Amino acid sequence: MEQATTTFPTLVDEQGITSTLFGFKVVPNGLLVDEEGIIRYARFGGFSIDSAEDVAAVERFLEGGEPGESPEGEGGYTLEPLERELVATKLRLGRLLDSLGRRDEAVTEWRAALSLDPQNFVIRKQIWAAQHPERFHPVIDWQWQKEQLEQERRQEIAAGICGPDGCPLPR
Repeated sequence: MEQATTTFPTLVDEQGITSTLFGFKVVPNGLLVDEEGIIRYARFGGFSIDSAEDVAAVERFLEGGEPGESPEGEGGYTLEPLERELVATKLRLGRLLDSLGRRDEAVTEWRAALSLDPQNFVIRKQIWAAQHPERFHPVIDWQWQKEQLEQERRQEIAAGICGPDGCPLPR
């Protein structure tokens, strides 16, 4: 946020609460919320200050206008309410374990959450950041993430967890 020199309030959700509330499975996201708490613009996945479209939406919104129509949201499967709650619980447990210095146990919980929600890139990134912090700080290695995702997808297809067109396969 400092590098972007933002002059408006921003939220960096280190606890993953927004992913649970809004059900998104990818990052980065952009939500423009007015003073009444109404979401005026939402872009799930791919939001970037390098995108002219995203910058224009933010600028229109900051000038008091409508930011424009939100881009299509992510598609794919959805989880049942009980499955969503189980994934959220495993994510919270993992964060608690990580905060206690029990990183291996945290990763185990996050992997269990990922097995229930294999297309959830937010969970994957949580695992990757815990196991490969050098790929996230001081600079995010986007190419490594792309290669890591491709490698994990191949492993999931070989293990029968996912099919070539996505996850999950009906069980």
